[in-house]
Amino acid sequence: MGHAHRLARDPLGFLVEARSGDAVAGVRIGKRSVLLVNDAEAAHQVLVSSVFDKGGPFMETARVLVGNGIITCSNADHRRQQPMMRPAFRREQVARFAPVMSACVEEALALWRPGGRLDVEERMYALAAQVVARTLIAAPAGRQAADAMATALPVLLEGMFRRMLIPVPLLHRLPLPANRRFDHARAELERSVRQVITQYRQGQAPGGDLLSLVMTSTDEAGLPLGDTEVRDQIMSVLAAGVETTASLLAWTLHALADHPAVEAELWAELDRELGGRAPCHTDVPRLSYTRRVLTEVLRLWPPTWMLSRVALEQTTVAGHTVPAGADVIVSPYALHRDPAVFPDPGRLDPDRWLPGQVTAAQRQAFTAFGGGRRTCLGEHYGMTEAVLALAAISSRWQLRKPPGARLRPLPRFLLTPQAGPLITVRRTPSQDARRHRPEETR
Repeated sequence: MGHAHRLARDPLGFLVEARSGDAVAGVRIGKRSVLLVNDAEAAHQVLVSSVFDKGGPFMETARVLVGNGIITCSNADHRRQQPMMRPAFRREQVARFAPVMSACVEEALALWRPGGRLDVEERMYALAAQVVARTLIAAPAGRQAADAMATALPVLLEGMFRRMLIPVPLLHRLPLPANRRFDHARAELERSVRQVITQYRQGQAPGGDLLSLVMTSTDEAGLPLGDTEVRDQIMSVLAAGVETTASLLAWTLHALADHPAVEAELWAELDRELGGRAPCHTDVPRLSYTRRVLTEVLRLWPPTWMLSRVALEQTTVAGHTVPAGADVIVSPYALHRDPAVFPDPGRLDPDRWLPGQVTAAQRQAFTAFGGGRRTCLGEHYGMTEAVLALAAISSRWQLRKPPGARLRPLPRFLLTPQAGPLITVRRTPSQDARRHRPEETR
């Protein structure tokens, strides 16, 4: 089993502990030897160098779900796919998507009631699925596919983590309950995606969404995407568009409930910039503290807490020889907790990201969106959605936990907040009320 048992028992602790050792360390997952890169500069080299390609245990397992889409494809395939996907994520396109994002948030918040109790993770999954279905995959079947992804993701992420730690295909084909749940969730999702492709091929999509742009585009040879390639892009968009944004918002709402001083500062910005109205796209550049809160939450709890690459040829990383074909792992979670780069790394401090305070080392170590040519294509889309959603929620609502409830990470294939007690919801006090009741914001 190698180090698989330690990774299964406490993967985050194992990765943080390993960071205090060599810049490059050997790790075994089953019979497979991989190199764990623990230094930010060395990790940057791995992520930006053309010597390394998408591969290794994390990426190979991701392909079980998303195939050879934009997230997991090789560098050679990426050169073909990226120009076809990029137009849908340009800033002007995201600006056109923003009113739809805001409308989805308003519809979701209309269901909240003062004094109610809600499951934050479930609500954020539903919100992110709605946004994806109305901006990226807008055919009638897109909503069903997005909802299917939101429902299936917890089961799929757990199963994919098992497959990565125990790379024994025969074991995962046995008729065990966990395997049956995984296979059923994937089959339901595949069925929904096939319906999406059929509707687009039959001209039933409204146009203007990401998938319409992708399916009408061609590569340098004038060739469009085939059905298998379209399937892989839909899976990639659903997985990234639903899970990443939902996880970020859920983490942030939990964190604000634990950090009233940060929450109070956020309220001050929202009161100053919005004055009680709903946020819109033109507000996003002005909501700088809101964005810093989200960035700091991504630092502490990056959804993609592990990345993997494969060396295409022999090279040297931090003085260590990396042979051709070697699997290499980089952990954003561990890099983001390096005290030499982020002093007091366990503290939630959005002001780390003030323009005058953020350092070059911090920018290099921050790998929540990957790095180099393979930096997440949807970063601007996702952050725009997250800023609009967080601003709308926090300008009107205050979330509080029952006494004793704790925020814990649940490391599955992606990092999510551990399911805990439901959150009590009540109206956020007005600015004047908070000024006269400072004890509520201390």
